[in-house]
Amino acid sequence: MQTQSYESLLAENEHLKHLIFQFKNLLDSIPDPVFMKDEHLRWIYGNPVILNLYNIDKDNYVGKTEDQLLPEEFAESCMESDRKAVAKGSISKSEECARDPEGKLHFYEVFKVPSYHHETGAFTGLIGVGRDITERKEAQEALEAENKKRRANEIQLAHLTKTLEEQVHKRTAELEAEKASALNLSYIDTLTGLNNRRAFFEKSYVIDINARNRNCGYAVIIFDIDYFKQVNDTYGHAVGDVVLKQSANVIKANLRATDIEGRIGGEEFAVTLVDTSLEQAMKIGKKICEKIAQTPMGTHAINVTCSCGASTYHPEAETFEAVLAKADEALYSAKASGRNQVSGKAFI
Repeated sequence: MQTQSYESLLAENEHLKHLIFQFKNLLDSIPDPVFMKDEHLRWIYGNPVILNLYNIDKDNYVGKTEDQLLPEEFAESCMESDRKAVAKGSISKSEECARDPEGKLHFYEVFKVPSYHHETGAFTGLIGVGRDITERKEAQEALEAENKKRRANEIQLAHLTKTLEEQVHKRTAELEAEKASALNLSYIDTLTGLNNRRAFFEKSYVIDINARNRNCGYAVIIFDIDYFKQVNDTYGHAVGDVVLKQSANVIKANLRATDIEGRIGGEEFAVTLVDTSLEQAMKIGKKICEKIAQTPMGTHAINVTCSCGASTYHPEAETFEAVLAKADEALYSAKASGRNQVSGKAFI
């Protein structure tokens, strides 16, 4: 009986040794790092992969700890992840590093499983399995770098877009201002600042249309500087320009905001006065002529006079030009009568 028990024990022992041998062969054949540690976190097994990875002597590592086996740059982080796994009391995952023989840094995702006594619950050891995630990590880092670069490009593009929009907006505003300025210049007589001939007629057409639609009236006065050619011949064109400017200022200063003034020829000015009778227009014309005659012109303080002719709208006048022509007839009458005076003509 004792002999059978002994033989049975030997058989069981041989079977157990065979199982351990198979288990070790299995662990040795795994292409990923595998290790086991005792209750003091001392190494009791490491497969060839992990031993080669850290250049550990396969005949002299059992019973040693990380700080005795691993390079200093990796030992502490590995020991810290061991302590966290034990404290957690269940499977945990960590990231650890190692260098290959060429010195390239490899990253490993390591799963650690603590074991405990089935009766006492005391910690009995730690099993760990790792896998190389270098390529994945490099791909992630490359992707993150690409995303970072893309975000930087997007920010730069957004900045450039904003800058471009601001420049376009600024340039658009400048072009609008230039357009407005050009349009304004196309309607302004640059010498006197009054409406030019085009602007005078366009604005007067509006008054003429309103008069026809509302059955109301308006008056037109034409002013002409007397003997202006003699001024240019005697004092020069620069002085002549001053005479025109100052005469224009006098005309504008004696009109209402609703009246339209303009320079329609060399020394010829015209005004269109809303809701104004012929008598009222002649009074305004006379006042302006007197003001011009009383105003010393230029540095030479010369005195000039002007003649003016006035007319008023009448339904028989088919166009604004017809009313203006009647005022022009009155102007020639004023000149023929000796100049420096006002003449008026109405439609009969």
